[in-house]
Amino acid sequence: MNRKLAFAGALALDFISQGALAQAVVSTTDGDVRGTANAGADAFLGIPYAAAPVGANRWREPQAAASWTGVRDASAFGPVCQQGVPSPWGPYTAEFLAMPPMSEDCLTLNVWRPKSAATKKLPVLVFIHGGGFGGGAGSLPIYDGAKLAANGAVVVTINYRVGVLGFMAHPALTAESPLGSSGNYGLLDQIAALKWVRANAARFGGDAGNVTVSGESAGAASVADLMVSPMASGLFDKAIAFSGASMAVDVPPLAKNEMIGADLAAKLGKTSIAQMREVPAEALIEATRYVPGANSGPPPLRFVPNVDGKVVPFDPVRASGPVASPVPLITGFNAAEMIDPSVRTPAQFETAVRGRYGDFADRLLSLYPHATEAEAVASNALLARDRYMAGVLLWARERTRTAQQPVFAYLYDHAYPAVKGGQSWGAFHSSQLPYVFGNIGIGERTFGPADARVVRQWQDRLLAFMRSGNPGKGWPRVTRTSARVMGLGDREGIRAAVSTPERLEAFRAYAASGGKLGLM
Repeated sequence: MNRKLAFAGALALDFISQGALAQAVVSTTDGDVRGTANAGADAFLGIPYAAAPVGANRWREPQAAASWTGVRDASAFGPVCQQGVPSPWGPYTAEFLAMPPMSEDCLTLNVWRPKSAATKKLPVLVFIHGGGFGGGAGSLPIYDGAKLAANGAVVVTINYRVGVLGFMAHPALTAESPLGSSGNYGLLDQIAALKWVRANAARFGGDAGNVTVSGESAGAASVADLMVSPMASGLFDKAIAFSGASMAVDVPPLAKNEMIGADLAAKLGKTSIAQMREVPAEALIEATRYVPGANSGPPPLRFVPNVDGKVVPFDPVRASGPVASPVPLITGFNAAEMIDPSVRTPAQFETAVRGRYGDFADRLLSLYPHATEAEAVASNALLARDRYMAGVLLWARERTRTAQQPVFAYLYDHAYPAVKGGQSWGAFHSSQLPYVFGNIGIGERTFGPADARVVRQWQDRLLAFMRSGNPGKGWPRVTRTSARVMGLGDREGIRAAVSTPERLEAFRAYAASGGKLGLM
């Protein structure tokens, strides 16, 4: 009987424990939040880190979030920041897209922690989503942080203002700003989120003194901006820029972005910022929507961060200056980031090269065989890869020289499984992220043991880096004379950054002449 009573008591305690995990409560600096349990981790979703940027707060620096009493439900993501509704295209199926509900009231973040995190000082990863500064969200299915957190980290994803609402500058906004600046609201949101993480990481079992900021695409460009921003100094200890810190997103001067904002106000017939703040968000999105024309291509990045001397002191890709946070950095690209699939013939290849490289085209055409259709297709892919890998290598060399910043560069080559019945897009832009977060198996794709191995590879590397500042296992730092990077994916190990030394030298000369390297 005593044994039965003991068993019943233990069972009751187990039920109580499971219930506590299913509704875990954490006290943040603004109030208590109640999260939910996932497999191996607890999730706290939709936590506000700043006030709603609506009404008079539209196009202002993020304001402090209001505190609350009682326990706030943190079981669901907050709305996606206002943007155009995306449609699946190319390799990008639903798990890669930010879908409604959308709102201007969107400055929230999400935290995942291991179930055992309460008494540990775990490394903290803050992830900044991509989307060309015009879209994206921290709530995409591929960004779910539970599986990565379960392996020993606190994982945070954030929303930040995008597009016209996140990056519109205007002379009147600059005049009213206490910073004497305008247009960098999305970056200021990211800085506010990092401040929240510093203040609250320990409450979730994280080490507030060991925060790694990371991002992909526009998120990687954001990481590059944050590393040089005095306003972000002291808010993170390591950095990861997937596709990549050197991706060549132009950071124009504030005056140029002010002109774009003034043009938009004139187009809408508005003569004051007060009137602009009354325009419905959906109307602003529609007025700035990209409509492809006869020469359609990727949408122009009109609403992007600007060099204002306050948030962004200089363009971190094209200029040198004091790096406010020269922290250890991982950066690199995927093997099939940006390839134009329409180039199929020798004539098309030559036309594309001449269109992009102008007077420098002859040198590159002599280095990439294209006499046959097979050669043209292969050289089209290889030239693109060599261009952005030369960009990251040369950028990292320069950053190592000027700021003594430790940089670890990579080239990733594991092809993401194709949708059933569809074509393979290889290791396309952002395709590494499901492996980074451990979220393979989503959508109508077939995954296998090789994919599970790549998950372990990414997570082992990144967790080692987050803990120590070194991704380990023979991954060398970039030096001033480096020509090799770490290969990840199917071929793990040191490999040439660019396919031949002659091609690397050609791209070095092209960059020295003022040419742009990177994805764009």
